[in-house]
Amino acid sequence: MGKLLGALADWYQRRQQLQKPWTQQRYVALDIETTGLDPNKHQVLSIAWMSINPPVMHTGSAQYHVFSHGQELELGQSPTIHGLTQQDFLHSSDPRQTYAMLSRALQGAVLVCHHKGMDWRFLKHIEKEFLINFRPLGVFDTLAFEKNIMFKNPDSPPKQGQLTLSACRARRGLPNYTSHHAFTDTHACAELFLAQAFKYADESTKTLHLLK
Repeated sequence: MGKLLGALADWYQRRQQLQKPWTQQRYVALDIETTGLDPNKHQVLSIAWMSINPPVMHTGSAQYHVFSHGQELELGQSPTIHGLTQQDFLHSSDPRQTYAMLSRALQGAVLVCHHKGMDWRFLKHIEKEFLINFRPLGVFDTLAFEKNIMFKNPDSPPKQGQLTLSACRARRGLPNYTSHHAFTDTHACAELFLAQAFKYADESTKTLHLLK
């Protein structure tokens, strides 16, 4: 009974927080680069995250970590993999310590990512592997949000390639960045989120749930 009451209290507290204006929330933009799409078969190569207190992006305190998994020995003739070189893999972070830092960063924050399906799938796998919980207040998917906006125009539904991070940024008038690097994509995702939110937030309530 005590656990149930605690869970209900936690749910209510989180719900109340999300009713506040979206500009009063804290956000954490995240990007994960992996060796493939299946967390049961593939590995996380690098991860980056950055806190946002609208309109401020805290670039100076952003985190970027690389995990070697022996990749420095597997690059072969290829100079890079996901923007990573052999030199990058020589400075591997400790996964458990890194994920514990991310868990703390997500407490009381809304997770922001471009393609929630993949990032959240890997995070849930990490939870099981390292017994670390990721409990953001909610998740804002910049790709899904952009897709919903485009589908509101039946004459112009999204086409292949129009929902990539770079394509979504271009529609918001944001500069083009080199993609497939965790830190760069985290920065790019954070900027896209702010551009979407400031343009489409409901003027009467400005609450986060209206942005999902």
